[in-house]
Amino acid sequence: MKRSLTFGTLESRIYTIFTVMIFSAIFVMQLVAFRYTVDTVRTTTIDNNRVVLQQLVKQIDSYITGMEQISDAVSVDPEIQKFLGSDSPFEDEGLSPGIQRTINNYIQAREDISDILIMRMDRSTLTSHTDDRINPWTAIQDKDWFYRAVEEAGQTIVSSSYVQNIIWGRYSWVVSLSRGIKSLEDGALKGVLLVDLKFNRIRELCESLVIGQKGYNFILDDRGNYVFHPTQQLVYSDIRVEPLGPITELFQEGGTWYQEEDRYYMVESSDITDWHVVSVVYESDIITEWKSLQLIYTLIGLILFLIVGMATNKVSSGITKPVRRLQDIMQSVETGEFRLVGEIKATDEIRALAREYDIMVTRIRELMEANVREQEQKRKSDLKALQAQINPHFLYNTLDSIIWMGEMKQSEKVVQMTSALSKLFRISISKGRELIPIHQELEHVKSYLTIQEMRYQDKFLYDIHMDPDLLDLTILKITLQPLVENAIYHGIKEADHQGMITITGTLEENVVTLEVRDNGVGMDSGQLANLIAGLQSSPEERSRMNRQGLGVRNVHERIRLYFGGEYGLVCRSAPGEGTSITVRFPACSGEVLQ
Repeated sequence: MKRSLTFGTLESRIYTIFTVMIFSAIFVMQLVAFRYTVDTVRTTTIDNNRVVLQQLVKQIDSYITGMEQISDAVSVDPEIQKFLGSDSPFEDEGLSPGIQRTINNYIQAREDISDILIMRMDRSTLTSHTDDRINPWTAIQDKDWFYRAVEEAGQTIVSSSYVQNIIWGRYSWVVSLSRGIKSLEDGALKGVLLVDLKFNRIRELCESLVIGQKGYNFILDDRGNYVFHPTQQLVYSDIRVEPLGPITELFQEGGTWYQEEDRYYMVESSDITDWHVVSVVYESDIITEWKSLQLIYTLIGLILFLIVGMATNKVSSGITKPVRRLQDIMQSVETGEFRLVGEIKATDEIRALAREYDIMVTRIRELMEANVREQEQKRKSDLKALQAQINPHFLYNTLDSIIWMGEMKQSEKVVQMTSALSKLFRISISKGRELIPIHQELEHVKSYLTIQEMRYQDKFLYDIHMDPDLLDLTILKITLQPLVENAIYHGIKEADHQGMITITGTLEENVVTLEVRDNGVGMDSGQLANLIAGLQSSPEERSRMNRQGLGVRNVHERIRLYFGGEYGLVCRSAPGEGTSITVRFPACSGEVLQ
């Protein structure tokens, strides 16, 4: 008889509810995954840009340091020292040509030097060329670089960018290095040396290391004035405006980056020049394929929804089909045809109902046998449920780490972590067996520790000492891993020193004793009492407790269900001394429950 799918039926309700729930879950997961991908790409790009920005600062510092070395060489040149120490005027034909040749030699050695000038304290100036004339409208003593060089005699002063107008008819954008020249004999200040650097070299350095098609770099001095900007004329004429206020707060307060609209500003400061190099990255350069990314996530969501929809339809049909069959058989009672249900493929509840119906029609003994089978099945279900309560966040975090390593091109680490994860789950499955050899359990926990070592790096070490006689004995699978996880997350992770996890095993009087010990923060008496109370509580009481220590309680309960109440876990801990959890179970070499 063909049945119509109406909302009043159990099948339609199951299908509708599951479809709505799964669609909502997939939609939320898609949003979270998309946002996570965007945030990850953004963070990675910003981090990479910071490395590039640091490299740019080093190149600028190296360049300025090289110029300072030239100014040092000029200031101690014997001829210049002799010239500044004399009272002869700059026009003396016997002195100035030799000095000008010396200065020209320095200029010819570096293409990025615009000019070198020497000024006595009486403001008279010697240029690098005999035909250069000093601009009469230039008051050298009022220049910022001049009086700072006089005030900080012997120290190199790096200026902001400006138009140099000392030489008549020559107006160039330069960055100047100035310093007071002291006499090598008595240390007295004799004059000021000015080295003008061509602005093009600063531009080349700033434009050589940018991220994206729209990105650019600019430089501010310690007073917030522009040293360089790719659109220098526009910023000086206020046609283009940068958010100097928030940027100044960044290098004053030690911030990392600042976002305004679709731009990200990052600052790195130089201790040599007191300059602050600002890198600008556009949002559109960080994620270049927004539409493609959205389309991919949408397609994945639709495919998942279709697959899960078909699976939900099959599951709901599988649940309700036995119910309809049972209903048809029970309706046969009205006609006096007492048909038996017999074997039926369905859930435990429906099979139990069918068995009860058959027992009502036939014999009370079958009811008792069915009850025994039901209790046995319940015991197995309880054990399976306890084992299934392993925290899934470990898997999520491991997969996130693999994705991160893949994005960072760390292929060897990706292979290593993926291999460890594969071994971890292969041993967890164990072809459906509940008991496995202890050496396989050790491989399982080693794979887990390998993954955690790669995730936390240098946070902890581990050591395993196991009696060789134990390796071929059997143990409940996934016994040690929850205890090691507890040691890492609640002991070592919170410690301010490198942790150590020690796993030991002994065999005494046909009883296996395994111990997982850490040197983490430990627990105070109240925390230890709560953990022990959780181990000793009934299943109903444990269901009302919080999830902290859930893995330890599940291991304890599984051991008790398999081997009896005299076995299980023993916990010891003290603040600052770490925690020790001992596992006790009988020595055996085969499955206890089939």
